[in-house]
Amino acid sequence: MSGIAGILNLDGRPADPDLLRRMIDTLVHRGPDGEGLWVQGPVGLGHRMLHTTPESLQERQPLADETGNLCLTLDGRVDNREELRAALEAKGAKLRTDTDAELVLRAYEVWGEECPKQILGDFAFAIWDGRNRQLFCARDILGIKPFYYYTDGCTFLFASQLRQLFEDPAVPRVPNEGMIGEYLAMAVTSQEETLYRGILRLPQAHVLIVHPSKVRKERYWDVDPAREIRHGSDEEYAEQFLEIFKEAVRCRLRSHKLVGADLSGGLDSSSVVSVAQSLYREGVVANPGFETFSLLFPGLPCDESGYIQEVVRMWGITSNAVDAADPDVTCFTEHVRRSCDFPDAPNGVMLDPVMALAQTKAVRVHLTGVGGDQWLTGSLGHHADLLCRFRILDLFRQSRCDSQVLSGLDEPTAPLFVVVRYGLWPLLPRAAQRVVKWALLGERDGVPRWIDSQFARRIQLSERLRKKHTAGHRFPTIAQKGLGLNLTSGWSCFGRESVERYGSWFGIEYRHPFFDRRVIEYALALPEEQRWRRDQTKFVLRQAMKGLLPETVRQRLTKADFSHVHPKAMHGQGGECLFDSAAIVSLGWVDRERVRTMYRHMATRFAQGGEDYTTYMWPLWMIFGIELWFKTVFLSGAAVSPRVSCVQEAAIRSG
Repeated sequence: MSGIAGILNLDGRPADPDLLRRMIDTLVHRGPDGEGLWVQGPVGLGHRMLHTTPESLQERQPLADETGNLCLTLDGRVDNREELRAALEAKGAKLRTDTDAELVLRAYEVWGEECPKQILGDFAFAIWDGRNRQLFCARDILGIKPFYYYTDGCTFLFASQLRQLFEDPAVPRVPNEGMIGEYLAMAVTSQEETLYRGILRLPQAHVLIVHPSKVRKERYWDVDPAREIRHGSDEEYAEQFLEIFKEAVRCRLRSHKLVGADLSGGLDSSSVVSVAQSLYREGVVANPGFETFSLLFPGLPCDESGYIQEVVRMWGITSNAVDAADPDVTCFTEHVRRSCDFPDAPNGVMLDPVMALAQTKAVRVHLTGVGGDQWLTGSLGHHADLLCRFRILDLFRQSRCDSQVLSGLDEPTAPLFVVVRYGLWPLLPRAAQRVVKWALLGERDGVPRWIDSQFARRIQLSERLRKKHTAGHRFPTIAQKGLGLNLTSGWSCFGRESVERYGSWFGIEYRHPFFDRRVIEYALALPEEQRWRRDQTKFVLRQAMKGLLPETVRQRLTKADFSHVHPKAMHGQGGECLFDSAAIVSLGWVDRERVRTMYRHMATRFAQGGEDYTTYMWPLWMIFGIELWFKTVFLSGAAVSPRVSCVQEAAIRSG
């Protein structure tokens, strides 16, 4: 992880080095180990360095070639270093150093606009090509590394964080009401838009080519929905998966300092930790030190101490365990102030003490188990026949939080819901679907009832939300479509960016072996029974981890639920009073009384110990997050956007 920024004046004006300096000065937390500026005529590139690999100690960016015609600024890591180096040398490339930046620069020199296809890893980079007078930008296949940009036809700016762009006073701070509506509906569809009108993100798996006369964007990678993997036995599937997974972990262990790793006690993080330990013991990779970090919840059902300790004992790992604590009441406001973006969620912020401890131990690389749920859990629709194993009561509870079921399940918890949602539901006429949604989900044309109807019509919210149902159209089966949504949905992109940004506050690079391109391509080509067999999800992973995990962890069918941190966090921020003077109510974005009713339901059911408090948990958090973002950015001493009139501002301030 590092920080990048750049300027290209499309009208030929010299780039402003002072503006570039201000842009990279806001990124010290992303790159405390050094900085660099490169300015040549209308273009300027900036970089903040975070040393996370042995090779990065020798890296200096921005990096130019011998002629000065090419110059690179890179936030990223190359995971297929050996293969890429061999391919470059076979093409006659002369490598001056062993750094990742040199590999990426030479890849562009050799393959031009096709170079991202050759690079495995997490990356966002820009290369000024003086010969062709173009700025070439690229982002990794999942958008792990951030890339935001703004252009007004005269100037093109890009940066690792939104806040950098506002160092140029010419960049307007105008709320993007369409995207705000998507956040409030908890159904982010766009991979390009941000909360600010005119400020965009480069979509994952895309390149952006900026010429003085035009800006061109193209996708460079996609999965092949027709690809299938067929083996003769479960053992063959597991053996091939383990080979790929080991390589995904191995290349992410490259570090010159202590490597940290999440260890929750769940199947995914435990698998990453165990494979890492096996690689160290085999001598496959150098060991600069490895420790795990765990958050404990003593006395609560979500505490996984027992599972954690079994993995620690099996491998003799140095383990760091910290008891969970309520977040500081100012932390969410501070997140917005630093990033000018949506605040991190409570189930992420709860890791603050763990990450702070890792930071004090000089951890720069931190492995996670993120991604296992997305690629290996399996399709709910494919397994509707499991209905008989579960309670009918789950139908009503789960049907009212559809998006949470789809995004968060590790085990099949409501197959009746599955039968209705994926079996009977598609057969209903659209008019009948709208009636049912209004009755059960509180939706009209897909728009939740807590969103003001006039606001929804003005921004054409129902049309926006309809995109979420077509995002996975490339996949021919229900199983593949469900998994493919993790590649195409704006909600998934939002989540991955949030995780990366959270780690950056601590100067730590998160690395996710399950997000390796090879793992994804293999997982999406698996037969469904290798993801879900009888009562077991992630079947191929469980088979592959025989002998590498304690059996109690490998065979566990439960998954810890940390939902309780959300109502506690909102209570700590003021509870129902949060909505007494809500700016977004005064702006006409949400219905105050419906929101208050939702909050009372959540708070009451949480206090009573009822499971259905989660029905409104995430919608309320999205409402709170938009409120906090808007007040912090637009009403805390900053100039109010032209979109917010003087009358509206007065109404907001008076409540």
